[in-house]
Amino acid sequence: MNELNLKHSINVDISMYNSNGHFTISAYQRMIMGMIEEHLDELQLGEKYLMENHGISWVLLSTSIELSRRIKPTEKIIGTTWHAGGRVPSFRRDFDFKDENGDVVAVGATVSTLFETEARKICLNKDKLAVVDLESHNPVLEGLERRLKINSPSAVVETRRVRPSMTDGVGHVNNTRYGDFVYDAMTDSERDRLGDLKRI
Repeated sequence: MNELNLKHSINVDISMYNSNGHFTISAYQRMIMGMIEEHLDELQLGEKYLMENHGISWVLLSTSIELSRRIKPTEKIIGTTWHAGGRVPSFRRDFDFKDENGDVVAVGATVSTLFETEARKICLNKDKLAVVDLESHNPVLEGLERRLKINSPSAVVETRRVRPSMTDGVGHVNNTRYGDFVYDAMTDSERDRLGDLKRI
């Protein structure tokens, strides 16, 4: 199956916006991960299938998204995602979001690895890694960083305790929650400028 032939309808609703009408940080992550999870389920490479049949699970290492314009409330967005290479045990997955006219709204990429759920370690088993052997297509996002690089001074804003509601089936804080942590740490003026965001 050619991954590029799979199209995903993205549900954009009011819960994804702040009081100023701007997409929140976590909304982008929910949109990206929701599409990728649906996509992998269709390929029988989703979390549930991999955990039940192979004892492995996806773990996200990084996400980058580059925005062409703001996403409007309730507009129809179509997403496409594909395997774009990576150096095993890391897997790069690129994606794009287009409006109903076919114009690009955003492009991006994620880097993930596979985690052995019982052994609680990164999967290096060649037989298990072969399960996710996919045809690689050209990446769409330039300048993807695998790890966060902070070039400006930073300071602790608050110390937050991990609550049970924040953890997922793998036993760690789910990646979709990190956007909320960032959003809460922003100042009011920074939240006001979310509509001008170009890259995360």
